[in-house]
Amino acid sequence: MRRGMIRAATLVGPGRIEIREYPRPEVPADGALLHIEVGGVCGTDVKYFHGAIPLPYPVILGHEIVGRIAEIGPVARRIHDVAEGDRVILKGSRGCGHCPDCRRGSARFCRTKTNYGGQVSSAAPPHLFGGFAEELYVAPDAVLTKVGDQVSAEAAVLIGSVMANGYQWAVVQGGAHLGDYVLIQGPGQQGLACTFAAKAVGAGRVVVTGRTRDVERLRMAQAWGADRIIDVDREDVLEIVRAETGGAMADVVVDVSGSSAAFATSIMAARRQGTVVLAGLYGTGVATPVELDQLVWSERRVQGAYTGDAAALDATIRSVAATGFPVVDMVSHVFSLADTERCIRAVGGEVAGLYPVKALIKP
Repeated sequence: MRRGMIRAATLVGPGRIEIREYPRPEVPADGALLHIEVGGVCGTDVKYFHGAIPLPYPVILGHEIVGRIAEIGPVARRIHDVAEGDRVILKGSRGCGHCPDCRRGSARFCRTKTNYGGQVSSAAPPHLFGGFAEELYVAPDAVLTKVGDQVSAEAAVLIGSVMANGYQWAVVQGGAHLGDYVLIQGPGQQGLACTFAAKAVGAGRVVVTGRTRDVERLRMAQAWGADRIIDVDREDVLEIVRAETGGAMADVVVDVSGSSAAFATSIMAARRQGTVVLAGLYGTGVATPVELDQLVWSERRVQGAYTGDAAALDATIRSVAATGFPVVDMVSHVFSLADTERCIRAVGGEVAGLYPVKALIKP
């Protein structure tokens, strides 16, 4: 690597990742540079990689980000309330503060916010807007959460992304609470996080589904509190839920599978006036048939779910700290920056004999 250059895994087109070098940007008064410790890889990265979601190529992937402040301007120090050397989680953006979304408290949907890990091109300076890199540029509207050194980088990246999403989807948007029957479709990292969140609020019974190839993930779900696991390749989800609930069905269904077939099942698995939370991505242009009368007659609520917000992150940090929950047990594989493409393909189930529960990139 040339002096003063930063390496980053850059998606230059569908199925094409290059390790490119970018000039280390000058840090303005309201900017900062983050030295990346670890970046998490999730199913969205797989869809980005394969072109299922349109992107402004070239882009630096990686939206689950933890690192230490390497350099920071005086204005940015006041904006973010952090100093050089601090370990931080970077999650989301404050937004512009003026648009309708920001004014209603939904900065996650601000159209002018800085999007890390895919939605901002790396073609123009300061280039570094993704976590699969040695360093990242911190824009003024980025949201940084300081975490103490007692929390490892690996735990922090899970709390800041996966675990916070689980709380947002299962509890905030799903409404899971004491005694509920909760069905989670998909045993990957997000499904595991939803399992933790549902059990943390006292759900009476949590059931997690997966496929035969998900055997290790399903075992992890049990370790994280699932009362039952279902192999959908061998068992009938609706039959089991119906039998266990005496025909009442699930109070809350969280679908993080990204499977059209699972979505149809999720709708039917919810009780009358129950809630179905859809948080898995299917890919742009994918249409899924739904028997709409089932929603009308039963008054089931279907709730789309994006990423967790700042409140979900704060709640998750406190919950994990209070319980000492071993979130890092989820991490099964760690890859180098040079192996980013292989890592993403492995997460997508495309590498024989390699199917991570949770994979990280360590630059």
